[in-house]
Amino acid sequence: MRPSSFGLILCLGLLLTAVPADAARKRERTIKDLASRPVVLDTNRKVEAGSERAMENYRRFLELQNTDPRLRAEALRRLGDLNLEGGEIERMASEVNAIDLQGAEAISLYSALLTAYPNYPRNDEVLYQLARAYETTGQPEKALGTLDQLVSRFPTTSQLDEVQFRRGELLFSAKNYNAAQDAYAAVIARDSKSTFYEESLYKHGWALFKRGLNEEALPSFMGVVEQVLSDPAKPGGVKPLDKVSRAERELVDDTLRVVSIAFSYLEGAESVGQFLASRDDKRFAHLLYSRLGDLFVEKERYQDGAAAYRAYVAQDPNSEFAPPLAMQAIEAYDKGGFANLVLEGKQDFVERYNFGTAYWQGRDPAGYEAVTSALNKSLKDVASYYHGTAQTSKKPVDYSEAARWYRTYLQSFPKDAAAASTNLLLAETLFESGDLVSAATEFERTAYDYPKNDKSAAAAYSALVAYQRHEATLDGADKAAWNQRSIDAGVKFASAFPEHPDSGGVLTRSAEQVFALGNLPRAIELAEQVLARQPPVDVAKQRIAWTIVGQANFDQKKFAEAEQGFMAARNVAGGDDKLRVDLNERLAQSVYRQAEAKRTEGDDSGAAEAFLRVAALSPDSKIRTTAEYDAAAQFINLKNWSRAIEVLEGIRRSAPQNEFAADITSKLAVAYSEAGRSGDAAREFEQIALSKDQDAAVRREATLQAADLYEKAANSTRAVAMLERFVANYPSPLAESIEARQRLADFAGKAGNAHRQTALQREIIKADQGAGAERSDRTRLLAARAQLALAEPARDAFRAVRLVAPLQKSLASKRKALEAALTGYREAAGYRVASVTTLATFETAELYRTLGRDIMQSERPKKLNAEELEAYDSLLEEQAFPFEEQAIETHGVNIARVSEGLYDAGIRKSYVALAEMSPGRFAKTEMTQAPVDRPSAFAASGQAQAASRIESEFARALGLLRANDTTQASLEFELLTQSQPELVAPYFNLGMVLRQREQYAESAAALCWGTSWRTRRWCPGPSRGGPSTRLAWWWR
Repeated sequence: MRPSSFGLILCLGLLLTAVPADAARKRERTIKDLASRPVVLDTNRKVEAGSERAMENYRRFLELQNTDPRLRAEALRRLGDLNLEGGEIERMASEVNAIDLQGAEAISLYSALLTAYPNYPRNDEVLYQLARAYETTGQPEKALGTLDQLVSRFPTTSQLDEVQFRRGELLFSAKNYNAAQDAYAAVIARDSKSTFYEESLYKHGWALFKRGLNEEALPSFMGVVEQVLSDPAKPGGVKPLDKVSRAERELVDDTLRVVSIAFSYLEGAESVGQFLASRDDKRFAHLLYSRLGDLFVEKERYQDGAAAYRAYVAQDPNSEFAPPLAMQAIEAYDKGGFANLVLEGKQDFVERYNFGTAYWQGRDPAGYEAVTSALNKSLKDVASYYHGTAQTSKKPVDYSEAARWYRTYLQSFPKDAAAASTNLLLAETLFESGDLVSAATEFERTAYDYPKNDKSAAAAYSALVAYQRHEATLDGADKAAWNQRSIDAGVKFASAFPEHPDSGGVLTRSAEQVFALGNLPRAIELAEQVLARQPPVDVAKQRIAWTIVGQANFDQKKFAEAEQGFMAARNVAGGDDKLRVDLNERLAQSVYRQAEAKRTEGDDSGAAEAFLRVAALSPDSKIRTTAEYDAAAQFINLKNWSRAIEVLEGIRRSAPQNEFAADITSKLAVAYSEAGRSGDAAREFEQIALSKDQDAAVRREATLQAADLYEKAANSTRAVAMLERFVANYPSPLAESIEARQRLADFAGKAGNAHRQTALQREIIKADQGAGAERSDRTRLLAARAQLALAEPARDAFRAVRLVAPLQKSLASKRKALEAALTGYREAAGYRVASVTTLATFETAELYRTLGRDIMQSERPKKLNAEELEAYDSLLEEQAFPFEEQAIETHGVNIARVSEGLYDAGIRKSYVALAEMSPGRFAKTEMTQAPVDRPSAFAASGQAQAASRIESEFARALGLLRANDTTQASLEFELLTQSQPELVAPYFNLGMVLRQREQYAESAAALCWGTSWRTRRWCPGPSRGGPSTRLAWWWR
């Protein structure tokens, strides 16, 4: 089959589908009836073949004869549509003004169809397409006439809304706005769901607008906006412009612009308000005000534009759209250069939309970034404006207003990135206004309550300035409290911002202030922080810090730590002499107090060395001499005489005019004396004795001390001089004056100056005799000794007399000399001074003994024969014996004084003398101090050795003694004296035991009894009975 035949059949098939099916229902269908089978024509079905091919097929179909009129009419319509569409496509592909040849063919076909088939059911469509064809071929009047005919012939056609819209368009193009308005109104009146409803509203409004009916045009325009943007599912029933299609958005934009123009021709924003007041639906009010404002701004009518924006804000301030319009108003003012109005707009914006206002009820700021951003900027700008104004006017009200706005900003945006810098501006505003308390608070908040930034340190430092200035206006308790706050702020600043150039200085001042307040531990802590800083603070601050460490420790009695602080401070004091002197004194005091503490603790050695450290560390200190003096005193306490002397001599060299000069002399005198340097000590005491500044009693004592020491140093000349000075200047107390004379007498004796010695002795006796109430045992003793000494020349004179023939003559001289000597000794004994009396007794006995011996040794007469000589010797013995007996008796008197508790030189000499006079009886009376270890030791003459029993008893007693059991030992030895009175050893050991027990009288008696059994008549107690009986009697 050829393609052309196939296309024709296809075209026929399409046409047949348009035949109604009711015609085929009169009988059953057969294959024979296929040719006449009725078909239903699908008028909406598109031919799948190309347009050219389709048109060719329709043309061939129309060339056929005897075809169904209905099919021919449909073919004509289809062919006309294809030509119309093809012509439009061709014109669009080339240019709009090109000749539409296919449109002309379409007109011919549509016209033929209408003529040939006036009752064709779809002639309304044919008329519409014919009008289109006229329009595409540039025949608008015929197009309009055809549409008018369609409306007239087919008033109920389904295409009426489109037909009327086409009429309106042709009329509008012909500037027949009145007729066009009616045509658009016809479409609007039919159905809001019509495809042409929105466009008809739009063009209806334009038709009115073109006629100058601006106010009447507004409902139609608003109808367009409502039609496009209404959406009950959206918040407020309004669809956002950015959610509609581009075409719809452009339509709304164009509509709103012409509406804005219309309002601008009226009363502007006021007209918008009046218009809205007449309508129930005010959903799009913001668009009206917004676009009107935009138009005014575009026309550079900035205040009118701002007024339009603000009119909506005033009408519905809590609307979603109000804040953006308020922002646009501010922007309009800004574009117009109206600074005051900008400020007013921003203030109004803040008042309306600050957090906490009604606008934010139910709203989360996080979802309104633009509003919060504008609020942020407006707050800052308003605050800055008032701050600048205040800085110019200096008026408190302006500062207050600036501070209010800054605070509002900070309350609204506490976490904003600019919050810290804004807080700093608030603080500066308060500072400039003179509100120093609030300024300090805000400076500190800026510094410490926000993340650290490049302004933090400056803010913290400014807080310190505010604290200091405010403190200067206070007094009393308020000043003290504020000072404490200032100190705390300074410490906090230094800790938080160590890199700040004045951080070290602030911390140093804080340490000084804390020290001044008496918080010593805290002051030390802060000073140590100053010293620990890296890099280190300058030396001046180091010195201050070390001084605080030193003084604070000193005040807390931590003197070792204070020393370290002052030492370090002095090391960095540089060349400032005044500072160094002060630090030297502080250092010296610290060391001195350590020494005092050691002295209090009883550490004399440590104290002495610590006192000496004062001079070592601070040689120029005012208390150096005091410290050295105290060190010397400690050495004296320690009896470290060499060190004491060394220190005291050093003081005398370094500070000869020091306040301790007199005491140093005294101490040196003692130290020299104790160190064995008697001569040096004597010279010091002599200085004391000669010093007019000393008390008389001190000078008197020093004079004697000097004499003693000069004597000890073998400087008898100076010793005598001091004693003579003493006698001359200090007659009272008498005893000491007499003592000094005695010593002078002794020196005179040693010097061989008997005359001087005798004179002094006589002075002693005379002084004692005239002492009166001052006479004492001591003065009597000295006088007695002087008298004893004065008797010595008489004694010596007695001894010097030789008995020569004739005996009677020389004996008379001897007796005279004896009486003189005896008188002297009797006078000496008359003082009743035991030690002198026993010596006088001894000397008396010796006088008798000497006389008896001298008689026996006297010169014999010459020419005597042996018998005469023997008789003469017998005569001499008779003459001498009484004197010997007298000597023994007198010595016995001395020995008997042992019972009185005496045993001195005189008694001892009497024992010796008796031993010489009777060796067998007295030879061993001076016994060793050790006990006798055998009973036969010191046995009496002619006695046999003890038996073995006695040896055993003696050994037992001796063992008890050696075991230090003196009580039992004394009993054992006493029993032996009773059972063996002939033995000397038990008596001797008993005497030793009793002496150990300090029973001196009993000891003396036992020793006396043990001397010799033949001489016991001079011992205390009866001549019979045991030692117990004898000693008890003696003791009683």
